[in-house]
Amino acid sequence: MTVEERRRRRFSEAFRKEQVDLIESGQLTVQEVSRLYKVKSASIKRWLIKFGKKELPSTILISKASKYNRIGKLEKQVKDLKQIIADQQISLITKSSIIELAEQKLGKDFEKK
Repeated sequence: MTVEERRRRRFSEAFRKEQVDLIESGQLTVQEVSRLYKVKSASIKRWLIKFGKKELPSTILISKASKYNRIGKLEKQVKDLKQIIADQQISLITKSSIIELAEQKLGKDFEKK
């Protein structure tokens, strides 16, 4: 397909909405639609803005490799912290369950016994 042929092509609104639905449902990516129909990804992103129900994630501009590495380290740190919080939450639930069982078997003032 020549550049001139691509310039003369027009996609119907129904077609564009269908592609947006496929992208938002996760069946296709922007790049896959771009390759499949030979459309620029910028055009598809405009379709997403115009017809999409979901908000597009903001662009993260990375100007140096050190920033990319820093983002990766921060994401790993967030993941580790979430795991620590989950472990602590499980520990608290376990302790409160043990205290409830002890109160049921030994009475409310079991700590004095």
